[in-house]
Amino acid sequence: MNVEVNVKDRVLRPVDEVFAAIVDPDRMSRYFLTHGSGPLKAGSTVRWDFEDVGRSLAVDVTQVEPDHQIDFEWAASGVKAHVTIVLEAAGASTTIVSIHEAGWPLDPQGVRRALEQTRGWTDFLCCMKAYLQHGIKLRRGRTGSEPGAPARRAG
Repeated sequence: MNVEVNVKDRVLRPVDEVFAAIVDPDRMSRYFLTHGSGPLKAGSTVRWDFEDVGRSLAVDVTQVEPDHQIDFEWAASGVKAHVTIVLEAAGASTTIVSIHEAGWPLDPQGVRRALEQTRGWTDFLCCMKAYLQHGIKLRRGRTGSEPGAPARRAG
């Protein structure tokens, strides 16, 4: 038996806008990562950089169905896990985003990793919503690398 993560939220933007914000690394850098090496395309491997935590991750994209689904594998939690992001139009200007991640064993460490990923995907959805719906960059200042961002404190 494996531990799974499921998060879901409503984004007040059309499905094509939400899809573009997930597959395009330039758009993603406005709310989730610092830098992405390329767009999410089936069969590709991209690198996502997260300066705020000093980490880079390889993302192996297994499937992309435009405006509907993105599947990839990565080891963000220390084990190779499979992520499925499903987009469902709920009217002309609303998208339901569902994120499912699985791959942890049902043991204390697997549960801890899954809980941490739940926090991460919740943050992803909150930051994406704030950016797409209101132009707010919740991640601003996390790395200290943006103009006008506060410098990181040592210690």
